[in-house]
Amino acid sequence: MNTRRLATTGVALVAALGLGLTGCGNQTGADAPAATGASSAAPAAKADPLAELTAASTKLNEQSSRVTIKSVVLNGGGLLDPKAKTADMTLDMGRSGKFRMVTIGDDAWLKISGMSGMPNKWLHMDTTKLGPNGRMNLMPDGDPGGAKQMIKGVTEVEKTGERSYAGTLDYTKAKPDDKNIKSLGEKATAVPFTAKTDDQGRLTELVVDTSVLLPALGKMRTTYTDFGAAVDPKKPPASQTEEAPAELIKSFGG
Repeated sequence: MNTRRLATTGVALVAALGLGLTGCGNQTGADAPAATGASSAAPAAKADPLAELTAASTKLNEQSSRVTIKSVVLNGGGLLDPKAKTADMTLDMGRSGKFRMVTIGDDAWLKISGMSGMPNKWLHMDTTKLGPNGRMNLMPDGDPGGAKQMIKGVTEVEKTGERSYAGTLDYTKAKPDDKNIKSLGEKATAVPFTAKTDDQGRLTELVVDTSVLLPALGKMRTTYTDFGAAVDPKKPPASQTEEAPAELIKSFGG
């Protein structure tokens, strides 16, 4: 097994996931901001875009959904069930290979294909040992959909339509302890985004303009569909599984 190359690949996948999935990362997050209430005699308060987007994002924690990611460097997706802490996702990073990730509770398995020198077996990781920012822990405790983390990074937001928003993300606030985000410097403090919600107030699309970080990255679009879909990932057979090497665990750790 080429452990050095495997670790390097893990770092690349970590960076892509950190920008693409709101469900990856910090266990902590800001609670939904309290709306500024008006008395019964006062005129109705104007809609608060941040409060609306917070509520829409938080709904991702409440039921399963299909997540789809499209970008220059990362494409794919799969099903997530935040309450059951189960997931089955496939992510294609082009020349960096294709990754199948299965999560059941605190256990995660990674299968890499399309790269020479990579193991043929599933690589098992205990997500509790990856630290609070561990990328294989797609549904951290207290914020399984990652919604609070995303909202924590919103520095500006305005409503651009009935169910659409635009604003700016500061990744250093959303992921203050993330070494990959820190390496991006000031560029990570003002990343444009747009978002859409459905008629039930759920977040259905998040588009992050990662070209401000690196022009070649372009935009990363994450969509949420098939709410309530069954998520039933299967644990890989023991004969097809081995423990992930320390180098890979380190690259995925927080």
